[in-house]
Amino acid sequence: MRKSLLLSCALLFTYIANSQTIVFEDDFESYTAGETLAGQSSIWRTWSGGTTGAEAALISTAQAQSGVNSLNVVANNDMIYDFGNKTSGVYKIEFNYFVPAGFGAHFNLQHAFGAEWAFEYDFANGTATISNGMAPTVAYTPDTWAHYVIDVDLGNDLVTITIDDVVFTSWPFSNKTDGSTGMNQLGCMNFYGPAGNKYFVDDFVFTEIESGLTPPKINISSTPINSTSGEDEIVSFSNDGDETLKFSAYPVFTEAVIATEASKDGILHVDGDNEGNAVGWANEITAFVATRFKPEVVKPFIGQEITSVDIYIYDLPQNNEITVYVWEKGGFNAPGASTILSQKTVTTTGMSWNTITLDTPILLSGDEIWVGYHMTALTGTYVVGMDGAVNIPATNYIKTGPVWSEFDGVEGNGNFSIRANVVGTSWNKWMTVTPATGTVAGAANQNITIDFATDGLANGDYSGILVVGCNDVTQEWTEIPVSLSYFVGIDNVNSVSIITYPNPVSNNLNIKSETSINSIEITSITGQIVRKYDVNNTSFVVDFSNLTGVYFVTVNTVNGSVVRRVISN
Repeated sequence: MRKSLLLSCALLFTYIANSQTIVFEDDFESYTAGETLAGQSSIWRTWSGGTTGAEAALISTAQAQSGVNSLNVVANNDMIYDFGNKTSGVYKIEFNYFVPAGFGAHFNLQHAFGAEWAFEYDFANGTATISNGMAPTVAYTPDTWAHYVIDVDLGNDLVTITIDDVVFTSWPFSNKTDGSTGMNQLGCMNFYGPAGNKYFVDDFVFTEIESGLTPPKINISSTPINSTSGEDEIVSFSNDGDETLKFSAYPVFTEAVIATEASKDGILHVDGDNEGNAVGWANEITAFVATRFKPEVVKPFIGQEITSVDIYIYDLPQNNEITVYVWEKGGFNAPGASTILSQKTVTTTGMSWNTITLDTPILLSGDEIWVGYHMTALTGTYVVGMDGAVNIPATNYIKTGPVWSEFDGVEGNGNFSIRANVVGTSWNKWMTVTPATGTVAGAANQNITIDFATDGLANGDYSGILVVGCNDVTQEWTEIPVSLSYFVGIDNVNSVSIITYPNPVSNNLNIKSETSINSIEITSITGQIVRKYDVNNTSFVVDFSNLTGVYFVTVNTVNGSVVRRVISN
């Protein structure tokens, strides 16, 4: 006998009326009937982000609890309301719901859009069932409007569902649909229409009962950094939110700098040997699978190029074909492949490694890169090759819809058998960044140190980018240009590292040196010395406000001299 979980009144939420804030409400009356909701609202969206097509539900006058309009969801419609990934606070979601006789209905709440479901609520033949690991059921009356309230208390990890003012059930909100523990996060509402579904939604209201912590908010400058090799540069940023800020930081190199002792051809991979291991699905599935090569994995190969990809295929996919991809990184909060760098459809050989040569090599600059393929696996087949090693977190991903989800192996084991073959000589990593990852508490600060290693560098100016990623949804990635001026002195063999900026200059030219500057001379393009300064310091500011044209700035230090070409506007 199936039992329903009933709760006493003691489990009901207690609210303070004056603390409630209606975040969003929609009675659908402001929209035109017969047209899509996504095409008329900047708040509601379809699963894939489009405004028309099969996913886009229509506004209807066929039923309404208030006014004349409601949202009509039918098979294949897929509408999303984003709560903003709340991790603290107390919230109430309420709406009126109408299921016509002879049809099914469905809605779900997700911890993270497309990645983790909190629960699914299905209606069929007068009985509604919740997928939350306990599967409680409750009767409903078709052809009748019912008022649903979903209370989510993130602080106490509790969700309560009330139907027409009667508490139906409650359970830990962090539960996933199979009952296992997931994220205690309020992600999004999904009004979806599986086959045979038809229902109406009216009077949707999202209320903040108790405010949560302010989400993480990074405060960081993207002002270019111009530095010498002898001194570290510090990039400081703060977390202006209350919740913990998670971050990563790494250098990207934008030009070739050949190292004295560089690595040669190699293989970019994280998987172990494949000994006939593969993963399959009970039903036919069309999916992307990919390996995420994070910056620390790419680092040894910076400057080299991916020329081919190796993929282990066990059972043959549909039509014996896969399409191989190389992608740029996606988001920090929702990792995934982004811009396509290479794409090629090939015929595969089963129970074997398949080598696919790219039409155009892909340069590795230090940024994250994704390598994978698209295929259709027939029912009961095992197409996707993997090793038998312990699954590496945040490395293996799969996508069957618009969102990538992490694949955590089979019973914790298995990494996709995907590799990239690289050729060429790697570049000198003249810039290193520490720490590479970390967390910043609310209202706290963090320093990132850029260290410049000049061993093996020739005279010249070098440029790169400091990339800082974080879980601030409004600013996931910050790119800070970094330049290094490095020259060996004219007068002796000692190294002289000088920074001059900005260039072009309108007013003041800043000059910094790792050693004491004796004097500075400003020479016109005709060779005339227009200004000369005695300095005896490691830094100096030259006034260029009354100069126009091209000038040469000679910086004489205790270790030698450096000449810079400067344009004055």
